Amino acid sequence: QEHLHAMTYNNSKMDTRMFWMVASVNPLVVLFHKGFVRISSEAYEEDDFGNPGAHLTNGARGGRKIQFENLDLDHYLQMNPELNENRIPKGMSARDHVMNQMKAALGHFVRAFGDTFFSTSSIEGFGTENGWLFAAADFLIDQNLDVWFIEPQYAPSLNVGDIGISLHLEKMYLAMINIVEEVQERQSQGKYVLPLSKIGEWEVVYSEEDGYLYQYDFYRKSL
Repeated sequence: QEHLHAMTYNNSKMDTRMFWMVASVNPLVVLFHKGFVRISSEAYEEDDFGNPGAHLTNGARGGRKIQFENLDLDHYLQMNPELNENRIPKGMSARDHVMNQMKAALGHFVRAFGDTFFSTSSIEGFGTENGWLFAAADFLIDQNLDVWFIEPQYAPSLNVGDIGISLHLEKMYLAMINIVEEVQERQSQGKYVLPLSKIGEWEVVYSEEDGYLYQYDFYRKSL
């Protein structure tokens, strides 16, 4: 099994928690939203597996959180110019490059497992009605600025303890409510789910309705 060389933040291990929502189960429509960065509570030694506080970033281990915008990936790219060669589209920021990989990974995850996890026929008592879901997705960024999908989270903790992140999430929640209401309204009128007009910073990454799948040609370009 390959060991990933994780990017660090001030000598601590980090990963990211992003958010996604199933705006509609029938047809399946999934959106992505930017989240935040999680940082381990202790200094990270890649070969030392005996210290959970250095490897785990969750709050139970004392990990802290920062806004994604505070992660200076462009400075990291300047310090590692070799990563720019045929790896990142010309003119694109390192932050956007990383975010685009996350969107692509989530879209492919939904396409692969959508029939299993999100079909109305697979949910007991669901019948033919529509539904929605709010969830999280954890990603690791390695030293090549490649993104790895760690796991989806269906009951994510929202105790962030940071006012900037809390305000960001509040806007996300309000937009999510608007999305659910708009989907219900459009379907009650016999219209397609997409396009949605009140999505805020949410972005569609998968739509069964029109066969849309978010694609990014530079996803894990180093492999």
